[in-house]
Amino acid sequence: NDIVYEAIDAKMNRRVAVKELKLPVHLAGAQKRERVERFYREAKAAGTLTHPNIVTIHEVGQENDRHFLVMEYLDGQSLRDILQIQGALPLKETVEIALQMCEALSYAHAHGIVHRDVKPDNIHILPGGIIKLTDFGIARITAEPSITSHGQVFGTPSYMSPEQVASSGVDHRTDLFSMAITLYEMTTGRKPFTGDSVITITYN
Repeated sequence: NDIVYEAIDAKMNRRVAVKELKLPVHLAGAQKRERVERFYREAKAAGTLTHPNIVTIHEVGQENDRHFLVMEYLDGQSLRDILQIQGALPLKETVEIALQMCEALSYAHAHGIVHRDVKPDNIHILPGGIIKLTDFGIARITAEPSITSHGQVFGTPSYMSPEQVASSGVDHRTDLFSMAITLYEMTTGRKPFTGDSVITITYN
């Protein structure tokens, strides 16, 4: 729920996307500190990864009380947008997207990063078919202490692994589960687990 602006990096003369942390006015104390820490955790998680299929973070910083990160501007559209327009994708296109996603996830996992929110909304497809994995907002850096308290659940219900739903320890297999659900949706045009409520979806 942060705010993203299109901007120009005047020094480099390039278009960029600037993501600003959105802090609710009622947030204070430990909750506010955790939200700010999670924002910088996103910058650190994505910023340490240099891969053609992962969004590039150029800069992170603070201006007065405004926290921001600057990343590459992505043309094209999200996989979610494409699925909403087309429904199920041709098998060749599905395989090409899945293979690139597996490359991105393999690289992230090898560097100790678990994304935890793999879904069509966070897969961006550039003109020409190159994909970019985006939004490391709830990523887990395995080499660092978790900032998720016991009982806290982060993720998107339709794509979450059972251990993620149960707030158990997660590793790279969580991302593979979510990728498999995304692959299912690309192939069939629908999600494998549905329901009228979050509880029903997670139970299914």
